[in-house]
Formats: sequence, C-alpha cells, structure tokens
Amino acid sequence: MVEFIVIAPALLFVCFGTLQFVLLYQAKSTLDVAALEAAREGAVNHGSVQAMRNGLARGLAPLYARKASADGAAEALAKAQTDAADFSVITILNPTVAAIRDYSQPRYYADEAATYMEVPNDSLMYRDSSIPADAKSGVNIQDANLLKIHVHYCYDMYVPLANKVIYYAANVIGTIGTGGLLTREPANLNQDPYGYPKNGDDLCRTRLKDGIETGRWPLSLDSEAIVRMQSPLRASALNDSPNPSGDPAASTGSHSSNAANN
Repeated sequence: MVEFIVIAPALLFVCFGTLQFVLLYQAKSTLDVAALEAAREGAVNHGSVQAMRNGLARGLAPLYARKASADGAAEALAKAQTDAADFSVITILNPTVAAIRDYSQPRYYADEAATYMEVPNDSLMYRDSSIPADAKSGVNIQDANLLKIHVHYCYDMYVPLANKVIYYAANVIGTIGTGGLLTREPANLNQDPYGYPKNGDDLCRTRLKDGIETGRWPLSLDSEAIVRMQSPLRASALNDSPNPSGDPAASTGSHSSNAANN
C-alpha cells in the first residue's frame, strides 16, 4: 500500500503524458491532411487565402468532434472555423512576390465586368519553360503555378496536468512559485512576461495567469503542402483573409499579397 501511494502520482502522470502525446500525434497527422486540403482549396479558387482557411477548418474539424451526429459535425466545423481564423497562420511560400510580378497579366471577365491581375494557368505543358531574361524570380511559368503553403496552428492540449507541464517544458517558462509548481510569472521584470528565454511565437503562447484561469495551454504545430494551381492565381486573392493580428508571423504570411498588390 505504501509503495503504491509513493508511485501512484508518478504513474498517473506518465499515463496522462502518454495520452497527451498520442493526441498530439493525432493532431499533427490531422493538420498534415488539413494543410493539403487548404492548399487544394486555394488551387481551385485563384489562391484565395479565405478559401484555404475554409479548407483548413474542414480538415481540422475531426479534432473538435465530440458527437457522432449531424449536429455534432456542424458544431465541430464551427469550432474549427473559429480556431482556423484566430489561431492559425497561413504563409504563401510559392509563388513568391517576384514570381507574381514576373508573370501576372490582366484578364477581363465579362460576366463580372472586372479585370484581374492573374498568373496564367492554362496550357502549362505547352508554354515555354525557359526563364525570361528579365524575370526577377528565377523560376519559369510552370513553377510559378506551384502553390506551396505553410500552416502554423495552435493546438489546445486538454489532458489535465500533462497539458500544463508540456506547455511549460516547450516554452521554458517561469519558476517554481509559492502557490505550487510553476504558477507565477518570472520575478525578473526585465524578462519576457510570457517566459524566458523569449519565444517569438506570440500566437501560440499564453500568459501564465491566463492559462491557469482558462485552462487553455496551446502548443504550436506546423505543416506544409504543395499542389499545382488549377485556376489562375490572383494577386488580390492572397490578401482576402489576413492572418491573426498581433502575430509576427502574420506580416510574413501576408507579405506576398501585400507586395503583389502594390
């Protein structure tokens, strides 16, 4: 009995930690599929980031499903859409700003009575694959039609105790406080209030007191996907869904669209 009392807390934590790591593996696998779904949505919607975010939400919806019913599926999708908008950053890695500038051409759509700057997508196999002498991007028209995205997503860990410990371990935050294990901000005010050393990931970190109050302990997961465009890429579409504000990666994620529109 005494031996069990001594070992039980450690054994319980190991079990909780194992469960949380299994869920993290599931989340990463789900994110990989969701990132591909996002890229495919962008490929058929002129590179629209809003379409990519919708595709990402559909791919992430299984992580939020709690009931095996139509209502449960709708509820899961709604939660996934909220987190895809608030806790994910989609960065366009290709085509680059230079490639968009090199190959964009105006195209008039009579049904919309509008003209868009687009990277041509038709008859790629018959187009000249050489790189024009004045091209600043260093890629040909075929490579300019490859859509490559990077998805940065904040997964909310929810296994008791293990979620908090993993969050602290991943972010190297805090010191042992008087109220228990790692329950207060670092005492040194010259340090980053989110912890030390400084972590540039603003999107997926939370202040210690907020995490304790809300129980939300997010961990960043990343994935990339690449597909060939199935529609002409529009420079304007790359800026139709800005990344969450206040995140340093947001400006990175929208750099292609902002520069392309200038």
